[in-house]
Amino acid sequence: MKLRNNRWLAACAVAATASIAVAGCSSGSSDSGTVSGGSTATSTAASSASATGSGNAGGTFTVTAGVLHAFTGQNAFFGLNAQNACKAAALNINAAGGILGNPLTCTDFDTKGDPADAVPVTNRMLVSASHLVMVVGPDGSDIPSVLPVLEQAKVPEMNTVGDPRYDTQTSPDFWRLTPSDSTQAPALAYYTHQRGFTKIAEVFTSDLSATTTTQPFQASFAKLGGTIVKAVTITPDTSSYQTEVAAVLAAHPQAIVGEMDSQTAATFLSEMRQQNGSMIPVIMTQRAIQGDWEPAVGPAIGVPSLAQYVTAIAPALQSSGVAFTSFSSAMTAVKANPFQAKNPFVAATYDGVTAFALAMEAAKSTDPSVYTGYVSKVTTPGGSAVVVSTYAEGVAALKAGKTIDYVGAAGAMVFNPNNTANRPYAAWTYNADKHNWIMGANLPANAGM
Repeated sequence: MKLRNNRWLAACAVAATASIAVAGCSSGSSDSGTVSGGSTATSTAASSASATGSGNAGGTFTVTAGVLHAFTGQNAFFGLNAQNACKAAALNINAAGGILGNPLTCTDFDTKGDPADAVPVTNRMLVSASHLVMVVGPDGSDIPSVLPVLEQAKVPEMNTVGDPRYDTQTSPDFWRLTPSDSTQAPALAYYTHQRGFTKIAEVFTSDLSATTTTQPFQASFAKLGGTIVKAVTITPDTSSYQTEVAAVLAAHPQAIVGEMDSQTAATFLSEMRQQNGSMIPVIMTQRAIQGDWEPAVGPAIGVPSLAQYVTAIAPALQSSGVAFTSFSSAMTAVKANPFQAKNPFVAATYDGVTAFALAMEAAKSTDPSVYTGYVSKVTTPGGSAVVVSTYAEGVAALKAGKTIDYVGAAGAMVFNPNNTANRPYAAWTYNADKHNWIMGANLPANAGM
């Protein structure tokens, strides 16, 4: 097995530039400690380098997927989703013999959802994770500060970030598994207009993940002939929004469209219900289907009101078939929250880990500079490509000399030239009897525009 030290050196160089002290960056030194998030790692110049090479040239070794996310704080759901998606994928990958015969493990690195913490945690991951072959994450507010570090280290990463600034990125190591907010916004506008709502209030929180949707939504809704009678940006997790609620209701909207985290939504919508005397229709972004949203909002406005008045526009999920069954069974095996097994972002992350592993199999190498060129090859339809639904099916087909098209639990994952998988959206509603969000029909591509 050949070890490549340039990634270790790059991490130390970045750390030095940012005036960050990173353990293990002096030649020949070693130390052990706990990675933020509870993972224990030993760091040496050799063990911190990523695995490269072909097949098992150096014997069998464990390869690592670094799960780089917030596991604490407001965006902890990002980490919990990614953690279980990675574990479920690793379970099925290892059951099929591993990656080129090597087992895959998922190691957590907690960014706390804070850019100030995210960079040193990323550097710690780069020097401590043994045979790091992929990074799952980051997302939310972390990615602007973390992505340059990963890019310099040449570590392939997968994410579900919606920020449109990455729509035209060209790095071969950046892979977005779900659509951009620039395509979610037209879907929001289309669905709102199709419901007959032509005068709406727009309510978004001020955090980055919410604000990237506002401008493209406004443009799309105006193109459809809609009017935004009131646009409000609110600070997340404030104790009361009585003033903002009153301003929204005074504009007499037919519906509210926007994005709010769970606690903000619970407060805002309950106060709106109190002031108005009843709920009005609410159309949320994909944030609403995350596992922390219903437990907070349901009790605040009443689960029957949540089911009747709230709709979420989120990527579609392939909710049946071999791929979904394999994903769902693995999620149960790793004791994931039942919400996560019905979450399109969790399914997309599971598919991403699986696709990266199949790319390594196709390339016959765990070297990112070799295998990243195969990620799109194992997920592109057409020609003589054989559609495979699981990692085991994919490995068998590759060993038989076939070209494959992996279509996983979240459906087809066809990457555009900027490495974004553009998937269809659907309208999701909460089912009180099933205690879960239920997907409706897919919306037209590009919202019919």
